[in-house]
Amino acid sequence: MDWGTLLGAIVGAATAVGSTMLADYTRHRREQANRVHDTLRDLYSAYLAALNDSSTALRVIILRESDATARYQAALDAFRDASVLTQRYRIALQAPPAVQEKSDRAYRLLRQWRDLLNTHPDLSLTSPEYLEGLERFHQARKDLQAAMRGSLAAAGR
Repeated sequence: MDWGTLLGAIVGAATAVGSTMLADYTRHRREQANRVHDTLRDLYSAYLAALNDSSTALRVIILRESDATARYQAALDAFRDASVLTQRYRIALQAPPAVQEKSDRAYRLLRQWRDLLNTHPDLSLTSPEYLEGLERFHQARKDLQAAMRGSLAAAGR
């Protein structure tokens, strides 16, 4: 028996198995990164949509509702209906810490903005308190979006 032929066959088989395993591992890692990216993208989109729905509802309530008690109750209902808190919990479970921090800030500012309807019954779209709360919320949302983009870029690698 020729040992060279046997050794060549063993080395060839090991090389083939090794390269197949490496290709499978690389494909698995790429697919896993794509799943993480897609999950985060969907999560971030849902949270931003909930924030947007709530902030839009607050503006509509200020325009349409004149009774202070009904106004604040409508704001609470809109906040709940937009599922902001539910989406925030999902962020807390799945997003990286930098996004969680920005998410919490945007949520707190939106909630403070909502609560202005309770503490300032005569609030209007031109009130200084309203405009200040709106600006702070918009800045927090921009910061959150930047953190989300960074997270998605890192997840896509």
